[in-house]
Amino acid sequence: MGKDMSIRGFVKKGLNVVFIMFIIFNFGLKYAHLSFLNGDVLIVPVMVGFVLFLSFLKREKVFSLFIQFRLFTALTLLFIVYYIFLDPLKDESLVYLVSKTLLFLMFTLFMSLNTDEYKQKCLKGLAILILIGLVYGSFSQTVDSETFRLSFGFMNANSAGTLAAIAFGIILQNKFFKKIIAIPLMIYLTYVVLMTGSRAALVVYIVAWFFSDIRKMPAYKYLLLLLPLLLLLPYFISYVGDMDANNALSRLMDSLSGKESIFRNREYAYGWGLKTFEDELMRGHGLARYGWTDPKFSTNNFASNPHNGYLGLGIMIGIVFGAIFILILFWNCAVYTIDFFRNKKEELRTYLFIVISILITAFVESYLIGINELMTSLFWCCVAHIQFEYYIKSRVELRTGQNSYAHG
Repeated sequence: MGKDMSIRGFVKKGLNVVFIMFIIFNFGLKYAHLSFLNGDVLIVPVMVGFVLFLSFLKREKVFSLFIQFRLFTALTLLFIVYYIFLDPLKDESLVYLVSKTLLFLMFTLFMSLNTDEYKQKCLKGLAILILIGLVYGSFSQTVDSETFRLSFGFMNANSAGTLAAIAFGIILQNKFFKKIIAIPLMIYLTYVVLMTGSRAALVVYIVAWFFSDIRKMPAYKYLLLLLPLLLLLPYFISYVGDMDANNALSRLMDSLSGKESIFRNREYAYGWGLKTFEDELMRGHGLARYGWTDPKFSTNNFASNPHNGYLGLGIMIGIVFGAIFILILFWNCAVYTIDFFRNKKEELRTYLFIVISILITAFVESYLIGINELMTSLFWCCVAHIQFEYYIKSRVELRTGQNSYAHG
């Protein structure tokens, strides 16, 4: 027993270090000033995590993890079946399959070994990491090369805006900082969301409020808050309109008024992605083709990103397996969300906020299927936490019911 516990403690501490390294490296891949990094740097923490996994698990524990994280199990089995019977890129796709499986294992083990207190500290650490990157980026400002929008040190303005909105939600939904610190931080993050020009980030920003404690306020308090905002709105719109036309609000207003397509800079990527998807509608192009469109459909004969996670999934594994994947994922997420609001599971609030936000933004970015994408890692890590919480709850309720029945 003592030896078992010592191994568990060693694996837990080691895996915590590995996980933090993985998130920091993953964060660094999105940061323009760290352009010397590439996706290969993630191999180190993932492989170390796998070694820790092997040193910890016994046969019965492996089976237990499969049951605990049955959503991951189902999706991995789906990939394996597709790989065996349909995948046209066996050697290349094996790398993706192994990488995705190892990531799932690392997330499941990390979430199952750590307490809620440590998981909350991880959320706080993530918010601080994003803030440090954005503040540094404010002083060494970068401009998105494609859209000429402020990107706050990141390679992509949409990534900066979405991460800022996620950090805003983490601070708003948790009592990590005193109000005197939290309010200025949230104002700054709101500024970042607006100035990156990301409409997807605006959606995440709204979802953050929806998952906050403000839902519990009486209706009259909403009206009291709304009144001064309505009085200030004309001045704010005028101010924003005179600013750089690439900020989020002016782009949103241009979209609503018809001056600009809401999918500007995306039409070509969507078009190429749709043609690529239709080219291998049933079979798909293979697991190795995540975030990819066939160069033959582009005007310049180059492979681009379809900028849609659901379309990218269809390109990878075809319409049948893609539909099964989405059905399994959405069914589970719907069950989690309904149960959250019905039973007021406060400990899942921020994790569910991140999951829902990324499911929405996946319509404009390939966030669901990557292996070296920070948003993808955050998504599956949060899903791992939610799965573990629901498994533990169901086991406790089952045992409680059995004990009550036995005493009766």
